[in-house]
This record gives sequence, C-alpha cells and structure tokens, in this order.
Amino acid sequence: MVKVIPAIKIGLLLLFCFPSISQADFKPKVPLQPKHTWNFEGAGVSFSNEFSGARLNDVVQLGKNLYSVTIVPENSPINRSPWYAFKILSREKETITVQFRLSYPGIVARPKLSLDGKSWFVLEKEKWKPANAEKNTIAEATLDIGPGPLWIFAHQPVGLKELNEWMDSKAKKPFVKESVIGKSQESRHIRQLQIGSGNSPNYVFVIGRQHPPEVTGSIGLMAFVNAISSDSEIARQFRTDFKTVVIPVVNPDGVEHGHWRSTLGGVDANRDYGPFTQLETRNVRDSLGNIARQPNARVWLFLDFHSTNEDVFYTQPDSERTFPPGFTSQWLKGIHDRFPNYSFKRESNHNENLPTSKAWAFKSFGCAGITYEFGYSTPFEKVEEIASGAAEEMMKILINHLKSN
Repeated sequence: MVKVIPAIKIGLLLLFCFPSISQADFKPKVPLQPKHTWNFEGAGVSFSNEFSGARLNDVVQLGKNLYSVTIVPENSPINRSPWYAFKILSREKETITVQFRLSYPGIVARPKLSLDGKSWFVLEKEKWKPANAEKNTIAEATLDIGPGPLWIFAHQPVGLKELNEWMDSKAKKPFVKESVIGKSQESRHIRQLQIGSGNSPNYVFVIGRQHPPEVTGSIGLMAFVNAISSDSEIARQFRTDFKTVVIPVVNPDGVEHGHWRSTLGGVDANRDYGPFTQLETRNVRDSLGNIARQPNARVWLFLDFHSTNEDVFYTQPDSERTFPPGFTSQWLKGIHDRFPNYSFKRESNHNENLPTSKAWAFKSFGCAGITYEFGYSTPFEKVEEIASGAAEEMMKILINHLKSN
C-alpha cells in the first residue's frame, strides 16, 4: 500500500489569494476578427471566413486569376506559427493563384485542402511556392477551385465540434464523470472528464489545447485518453488504481476565433500559471487544485499536450525530486524501447523560469509536470499510434510503482 503524502504545496496556497471573478469582469483585449465573405462578382469567386476556427483578414484581387489574402494575428508580439483557415467558392471550375501575406513574421505552412470539410489532403508540392525572406518573395499556392467549395487550412483542423463530439462519446462510458469547471471569457463551457472505476485517491491530470492551432496535440490527447478508457486489461486495472482527470480544451475562444496563440484576453494561456489573469487558467487551477486538496489525494503525473515543429518532451531535470521518483526518465525509456524508430527529443530546462502549466504542476503537486509536443506535420495516424503506446507505458509504470510501495 502506498504511503499517501498530502499534495498541497506552496503553489496550491495561491488558490486562496485571488478574489472571485465573474464573467462580466473580463473584456476582450484583442480585436475580434470580423466574419465576412469577399465576393468578386466579375470573376464568380468568393472567399469566406464565416465558420468556426477561420482566420482570414482581407482578400484583394490582383489580376484575372490572382488573389492576395492577408492573415493578421490577434495581437503581437506573438509566436511565429501563423494559423489561417478560409473557404473559396467559384461558379465554375478554374485554376487560380493565391498569395499569402502575413502582417507579422512567420512561416506559412503548405496548405491542407478539403472539398467537403471532412477529408483532407496536402496541396501538391509543385503547386506551392514557399516564401523566401532573403529574396523578398511571398508564399503562393496554385489552387483548382469550383464548382463546389474548397477549404484551405494551415493544418488539418480539429475544432470545437470534433472535440465536443469526442468528449460526448467518452462521457457516455459508465466509468467517466463529466463536469463543467467554468466558462471561457465568451461563455463557452470548459469541460472536464474524470475517468476511473474505483475510489482511488491517486490522480493523473491531463490538459490540452491551450494554443488554438495545435491540432496534433489534440489528436495526441484523444489517443492517450482513448487508451486509458479502452477495454484492455491494463486500462481496466489502471482505472481501478487511478483516476485520470482530463481538460481537453483550455482555450475554446481561441480555437473558435482562429487565434494564433492567445485567449480572448490577449494572453498566452501557457504563460499565465502564476499570474492567473485569465478565466481559463483560473478554471484549471481551481478545479485541479480542489481535487488535489481532497483527503488523501495524491497527484502522480501532469501532462499538457501541445504541437510544435518537432516531437519533443519538455520536462523537469532528473535532478529535481518528483513523485514517483524517476518517473520521467523511466517513461521516456519505455516509449523509446516500444518505438525504437520513433525520433523525439527531451528538453529538461525549457522555459523553466516561465509560468507554464508544467512548472505550476510540479511546484504545486510535487509530480512530474510534462509538456508533450507533437510535430505540426506528424501524421495523425503516427500521433495516435505513439500517444496510445505512451499511455500504455505510463499505465504500466504507475501500476508497478503503486504495487511496490
């Protein structure tokens, strides 16, 4: 039987340092992107951002089959990972060229396309000219449009609709409890799932989608949680021994409005775990903190799923004392042994002095706080395979730790 140690540390005392904040106390601090359809009647072509997750700020026709789109982030300075998403409609089938102009520096990803908003494919390499800063060139895409709509996205989308449908499916399971831990600044529900079939005081915390464009992070989170909620023998044992608390979408307003990085308050959510200026991060802090303060509660692991340019784990150094001891190095070794051809990095001192969720979790709960980043371009199928396997390795290690204490 494991010896239970109270999880309240200095970080949790911050829970009592903030007054209650109502929805009305928060006002948008970034200009909302106007929803609009640009109609070019003479050409029979229109561009639109009138859907969830869109990002398109202006369109100009430069020639018979040449258009320029402008993408503006919600604020600046900002992470240089531009998000764009828009739809083109045409009366007739034709080929056009679209130039991508950014109001803030960044690398424009080669577009992902869809004819139905469901099935996606990457624009052919020969139809894409990336921007070259040295030669002062602008990214250009050659697109075959019409007569139906064509969706153009920086990355294949996983939006609020898909995430809510996935949460709905999980919430139907008999061992899952769903709750709403609060609302975003635009009054969207921030949903939480608690997965477990017993009365165990042992917890794993999982959060995601703090940064709106990071869709592979959401794919990883869903696959990870799917493994925990599966019918496998190890998953059933894990659900008896541990409860997994999941907050899949911390920043729903940012996802809805196609933000590059921020909340509606113009704040990077993953730099707010200390100031706690945003409703969204306060909701996370209060919900997870309340769970950790329950009698005999013990937090064993905190994971925050993201996307970046490569597959990487941001962790504490092994010299830092965490509970259970040595978990991070043991887990990453297990993932490597299971997938010897899977290339990933570990950075143990990345942003260690910034108020990130992983730093807050480590200081507050004494467990390993890990940011799990998947590459923007890592195929969804690969993300699902790796994340599912990583979940199984995590379950094995934590179950063994519990048995040995």
